Amino acid sequence: MAKAFRKGPKSTFDKVKEVDPEFVNTVYTLTEEQLKEKIVALTRNEQEMDQAKSGDMDLARIREELKTANETYSGPLKASKLKKKLILEVLGTRGK
Repeated sequence: MAKAFRKGPKSTFDKVKEVDPEFVNTVYTLTEEQLKEKIVALTRNEQEMDQAKSGDMDLARIREELKTANETYSGPLKASKLKKKLILEVLGTRGK
């Protein structure tokens, strides 16, 4: 059976369905008050996760290590891209 191809970005419904199929089945059955309570609960949960993330010393250490490791590549790549951009600008001024 052939896959169905959709054009354009996925809808919010489709994105949520991928991460929590049960939620998309129940969200439409909730009352307005329940929906508001759900938003408050989700916001609190996000804040707690953000606080935990900012206090995670292992994560901070890994990020710093990644930053240091990326410097080996990011500097030369940036220079190379800038050089190519300059070459294209020079060619553009010459009508090429």
